[in-house]
Amino acid sequence: MKSFFSFLIAMAITTMGMFQPAMSQTTSEIAKGNTKHCADVCQKTLDYCVKKGGKHSEASVTNSLKDCIQACKSAFDFLNRGSAGLQGKSCALAVQACNECAKTMDAFSGDNTMLACANECRKTVGNCEKLVK
Repeated sequence: MKSFFSFLIAMAITTMGMFQPAMSQTTSEIAKGNTKHCADVCQKTLDYCVKKGGKHSEASVTNSLKDCIQACKSAFDFLNRGSAGLQGKSCALAVQACNECAKTMDAFSGDNTMLACANECRKTVGNCEKLVK
């Protein structure tokens, strides 16, 4: 009987950490993830556009993607460091670049790659706007 109780105590100690309440992410953490993912999606879309050529590779399209990539990478860096004075400003720039990029991508209504990029930009805007002061 004593070994059974020892077993129960050992199991209780081992599994205590498994039943901790889930910690929710902060807006800053969510925006950080969004900016990283958006930069990655825009980079893949840029690669796609260059390979596809034609209207996809026009400077207005590729520059819009490059601007979004750069703005999102910068915002990610400031968010990652917790730069209190600059995260809002960098997020404001990311919001502007993402809005422009989404508008540019929306012009390619029949292209799922372009529309997926536009949607990712809009998702990033939604979360980054909450951090703009």
